[in-house]
Amino acid sequence: MKSICWAIVAVFSLFSVCMAGSQQVSSTTGSSMIAQVRADYNDTTSVYFTDAEMLQFLNDGIVDLVNKSHCYEATESISLVANTVEYSITSNYVEVVAVQYYNGTNKFALKKGSPAEIGLNTEESDTDAPAFWYEFAGKIGIYPSLSSVTTQTVTLYLVKWPVPIVSSGTISTPAIYDVALKYYILSRMALKDKNTAMHESMMGKYNQEIGFYRQDLQVKDQQK
Repeated sequence: MKSICWAIVAVFSLFSVCMAGSQQVSSTTGSSMIAQVRADYNDTTSVYFTDAEMLQFLNDGIVDLVNKSHCYEATESISLVANTVEYSITSNYVEVVAVQYYNGTNKFALKKGSPAEIGLNTEESDTDAPAFWYEFAGKIGIYPSLSSVTTQTVTLYLVKWPVPIVSSGTISTPAIYDVALKYYILSRMALKDKNTAMHESMMGKYNQEIGFYRQDLQVKDQQK
């Protein structure tokens, strides 16, 4: 078992709540991130971890980071069809955050509903336009449906599913999360090295780092 360097990059002390997708995207390449973490772990000479393994740790970290922080965002527009409730979502996504209805002139936020409520909600009978949305099995439900349409659309606000990067590629998440990704990779390295204490410590720092920037998600989870 090799000696392990515990000199880890210090945690940033920024505690403001922010939407991570509005931050500057990282300019760090996969190979650069891997080299930095190797140095932190003292794995630059014997190379106990392969490059392919390190890249897998990085991509796993990006996926976990996006799921926990919702930091990779996109929109998708769908043209409504007469007497139609469900539409396929073409984007590869993690979660639908919100939906807006556009009637050709103005936009209106729709309320989150359920497929079990279609035709049962009294609010449906009080409007001649869509009022609710739901997501189920890769489809978005918009109801009540319109009996006729012209240019009406809905816009989905999504958390995107990240595309795996290659070692020469640039990390796709915001730069503020580079430190969190280092902690995640270090935790995976320690887990393979059967260093449970370091694994738990680095995973704790990883989750703490995400919390610095997305306290709004933590509050939402506590209210459920």
